[in-house]
Amino acid sequence: MTLYPRTANVCLEFLHQQFTRHATPLLIVALSILLPQMASAGAWTLGKGRVWSMVTHMSQSTDQHYDADGNAVEIPADARYQSQQVYFNVYYGLTDQIDLGLQVPYISNKFVDKDESNEVATPPPALETESGIGDLRGFAKINLLQQAGLVGTLKLGFKLPVGDYRPVPEALSITGGQWDFDVVAQLGRSFWPVPMYANVDLGYRLRGEYTDPAAGEADVIDRSYTPGAELVFNAEAGYSPMDKLLVALKYEGVVGAEYDAISNPGTPERISQSVTYLVPTVLVGLHPNVSLEASARMTVSGSRYFAGPTYGVGLSFTGNLIEQVVRQGTP
Repeated sequence: MTLYPRTANVCLEFLHQQFTRHATPLLIVALSILLPQMASAGAWTLGKGRVWSMVTHMSQSTDQHYDADGNAVEIPADARYQSQQVYFNVYYGLTDQIDLGLQVPYISNKFVDKDESNEVATPPPALETESGIGDLRGFAKINLLQQAGLVGTLKLGFKLPVGDYRPVPEALSITGGQWDFDVVAQLGRSFWPVPMYANVDLGYRLRGEYTDPAAGEADVIDRSYTPGAELVFNAEAGYSPMDKLLVALKYEGVVGAEYDAISNPGTPERISQSVTYLVPTVLVGLHPNVSLEASARMTVSGSRYFAGPTYGVGLSFTGNLIEQVVRQGTP
C-alpha cells in the first residue's frame, strides 16, 4: 500500500487544522448541554443482564477519493458521492464476562452532479443510487483479563451479506456480497482516579468468496471474486473534563491485502483497499441512562477509498434489559 504522500510536518499541520475545524464545534455543543453520561470503551463488557443500544446517523458528501497510489483526487465525471447511513447496534451482557451484539444498517449511496446537485447521467441511471438494508453484523465479546484497571477482551464477529452485490465504482453498492469473519484483540486501561481511559484494538478479518449468481450463463462474464483479508485497528483515548462529559480521540483504519480485481476480467489486476481515520468524538448525557454522541470521522490516508469527513450523531441507551418488579424480600 502506498499512502498519501506528505512530509511529517505537513501531515501534522494538516491533522491539527482538521481537528480544530471539526472538533471545536462538537465540543461547544457538548458543553452547552451539560447533562452528559460516561460510556465504556471497547474492551469493557457490560455485566450480566445489562443492555447497551445505539442508533447512529452518519453522513458523507465528497468529490474526492484516494487512487491506487494513495493520492486524494477528484471523482471523475464531475460527480459528488453522497452517503447516508443509519446503524442500529445492540449489545447484551450474557454473563459478566460475555457480551453478544448485533448491528443492522440502512444505507443510501448515490452520485450527484457536483455543480448542480442533480443526479448524474453517468454512471447509467440504474447504477446511480443504491439504498436499503445493508449487511448484518454479529459480535461476541469475551473478557479474558481484568486486573488493576487493565482489561483484555477477545472480540469475535461475522458479517452476513444481505441483498444483491453490484460491481459498481467504489462503495456505491450497499453490500459486499460475501461473508466476513473477524477476530479482534482488545486491551483497555482505566487510569482512575484520573477520569481517563485508553483502548487499543487489533484484529484480522477473513473475507469470504462472492459467487456471481449469473456465473455459468451464456455470454455472461463471471464476476465471482474473493476480496483480500484485512487488518483492522483502533487506538483511542478518552477523558472526562467535568462530571458526565466525555471527550475522546480515535485513530482507526483498515489495511487490506491484494486480491484479483473484477473490473476487467479479461485483464487480471491485483488491487488492494486501505484507509485510516482520525475521529474526534464527544459524549454527553440526556438522562442517567441515555447519552448523545457526536463525531467527525476524517480520512487521513487511503487507497481506493472515498476521501473526506463523515459526520455522525448517535443516541444510546444503557440499563437492565428487564427490570425486576419483585425482588426477594421486597414487595
